[in-house]
Amino acid sequence: MSANKSDSMSVFGVRPENAISLPNSAYSVRLNCKDGGLFVGGAQDIHRRTKSNECVEVAIIRVVQFYGSLGLEYVGQWLQVFFVPGPNVDAKVLPKNTVCVFYIKKQNIAALYNCVQDAMSEKDPGMGIFSIGFEKQSGRDGSAYYTVNFSWRERSGAEEEKQLTLLSAFLGTNPTLIDLEGTRAMQCLEGLTPEQVSAITSGANNLPSLPPSR
Repeated sequence: MSANKSDSMSVFGVRPENAISLPNSAYSVRLNCKDGGLFVGGAQDIHRRTKSNECVEVAIIRVVQFYGSLGLEYVGQWLQVFFVPGPNVDAKVLPKNTVCVFYIKKQNIAALYNCVQDAMSEKDPGMGIFSIGFEKQSGRDGSAYYTVNFSWRERSGAEEEKQLTLLSAFLGTNPTLIDLEGTRAMQCLEGLTPEQVSAITSGANNLPSLPPSR
């Protein structure tokens, strides 16, 4: 006898309805500044989810500063950004109402913080919608690369207001937002003294009782 939907087996669980979904492993998204666009699962074009001239709207729910390597040549400051795709994002691009994570560095960190400061003159940025886009740049050697653009707007419409209610309920549970794989070669800078941060960024090896990365 075939199983119906109610008795079907779910090995990995099911996505909750009318709630924010927090995967066991963070849904990792790459903001690809070499080719421009959102990539998932790798940096090749088969992993591309958006074109370089497309924007994606998200709700940012947590940011954490780290120092170290993301498995690339660059070693320095990173900003870990947890977010949930906006209601209008196609599920083929990013999963609906699911907690995702990306990392940014250098001028892209400044771009996000500048956007946040501008938004604060209007309302709480966390209540609204951020748009992520890419802008083509030219390097000193003539090679092309992309920087990340951030903009912010207030929510509008029933779907966006409904998502805000879901986010409020989700964050009210004090969820644990971590990405162990992404931060395996990083040190969390949150809650450290300026001296401890300086010791990390200068490459010191013997650090006094630093809290573990979160």
